[in-house]
Amino acid sequence: MRIEDEFMDVLQNIEVVVATTHRRHDDLSDHGVMRVYEALIDWLKAQNIGRKPRNFGLSPLEQELFERLVEICEWRLGRAEFPDDDVEPQADHPKPITVDNLVRCLKRLLKSAQMWNKGGGRQGYLKFISPYVMPQ
Repeated sequence: MRIEDEFMDVLQNIEVVVATTHRRHDDLSDHGVMRVYEALIDWLKAQNIGRKPRNFGLSPLEQELFERLVEICEWRLGRAEFPDDDVEPQADHPKPITVDNLVRCLKRLLKSAQMWNKGGGRQGYLKFISPYVMPQ
C-alpha cells in the first residue's frame, strides 16, 4: 500500500503545521522546510537507536517549525496530547504509529518538497500544499 493511502492523516497533520507556519512567516522557503524534514528524520532515527541527533544548525524560523513538528510527531506516536489548544484535533487519540512509519511519512514529504521545489521554485512546495491543507 502506498504511504499516501495508508497514512494520509499523518501527512496532512504535518503539512498543516508547515502551511500555518508559512502563512505566519511568508519568508519560509522550501529549502527551510526540507532542512526541517531532514532534521526530524534524523531526530527520530537517533531516538530509535539511542544516539544524539545531529546538529543541523537550523535558523530561528526553521527551529520554530521543527519544534512545532516535534509536537505533532510526539502526538502521532502516542507519546503526547494534541499540542495546539486553538485547533481541534481530527481525533482525540488517533491510533499511534511506529517511528519507522513516521520516518516513511517524512521521507515522502521530503521527496514531494524536492519535486515541487524543482518545478516551482523557492516556494513551489509551499504554494502547492497550502490550498489543500489550508483552504481559504
